[in-house]
Amino acid sequence: MSREAIIGLLSIVTLIGMVWGYKFVKGEVMLSQSYSFTTVFEDVSQLAVSSPVLVNGLKVGAVTNIEVNPKNTKEMFVSYNVNGEYNLPKTTKAYMISDGIVGGRSLSLEYGNLCNGADCAVDGQRLEGEARGLIGSMLAGEDLGEYITQITDGVSKSLNSMGEGDPNSPINKTINNLQVTMENMAKLTASMDEMVRRSSTNLQKTMSNMESVTANLAQNNAQINGILSNLNTVSSDLKNANLGKTVTNMGTAVDGANDVMNSLNTTAKSAEVSVKQLNEVIAKMNSGDGTLARLLNEKDLYTNLELTTRNMSLLLQDLRLNPSRYVKVSVFGGKNDDEYVKPENDPAFHPKKKKK
Repeated sequence: MSREAIIGLLSIVTLIGMVWGYKFVKGEVMLSQSYSFTTVFEDVSQLAVSSPVLVNGLKVGAVTNIEVNPKNTKEMFVSYNVNGEYNLPKTTKAYMISDGIVGGRSLSLEYGNLCNGADCAVDGQRLEGEARGLIGSMLAGEDLGEYITQITDGVSKSLNSMGEGDPNSPINKTINNLQVTMENMAKLTASMDEMVRRSSTNLQKTMSNMESVTANLAQNNAQINGILSNLNTVSSDLKNANLGKTVTNMGTAVDGANDVMNSLNTTAKSAEVSVKQLNEVIAKMNSGDGTLARLLNEKDLYTNLELTTRNMSLLLQDLRLNPSRYVKVSVFGGKNDDEYVKPENDPAFHPKKKKK
């Protein structure tokens, strides 16, 4: 066999293998007879092409196509193939079930009796369908109803048995606390109702007052507009005024005032020092220390000073009246033999009386 023939044969085998693999992935079997059916569902979430078609858990086919009904977008056409070895009756129903919590979905075909002849579904027939939830997929219809009945009976018995038995059990304590809470809520509701009823008169008065205030505002609307206009004018004047210069002048004046205050503080401190020194002098005078204190406090010293002053005055007066007694002046060297003349009304012989 030539090389070209071998290459052509391998190409044909490879092509057949690829087509067979594609059909196998889609769930179609090339070498056996199969029937194609269609079912309509509203929601095909997690259902995909090549999802399995089951009969009592046995895979008998696969989903081949999913498309939207062009006449009604709420309907989805699901096409699938079933192995020709299984004859399905016309009453067969396709249920879309969940494969598990994290799995996808598949189609489960359910029917009552086997078909024979004309009772069997033909190729291309549309079968009725229905979607089941996770619980419905795990349990059959009659089992699901039985489980629901059992759960309902258990819950009813549990509710009816509450409050019975040991009063200290957690459930009974919770029920008692809940009953007390409901009673308190009823009392609180009654109290609130009474408070609202009593406050209705005050609320009516408040609403009347609010209505009066609103009416007054409406009547004085023109005055309010005038006040707002005046405020706007004042704001404009303030905006246009040279407030920066005024603030600068005020700052200068404040600085000058600060300088004056500093000078006054310095003067006050100097005056305080002077007053302190004067107080010290007065204190020394009062205590008798120093000459001035003695002059003020010792009477004898004052008397002696007064007498000394008086004698000095008399001496000066006598020197003025009788200079020859104290100074001898001779031009030719002769002596002054003039006798002393006693002055009249000599104050030395008429001492002044001491004042009392």
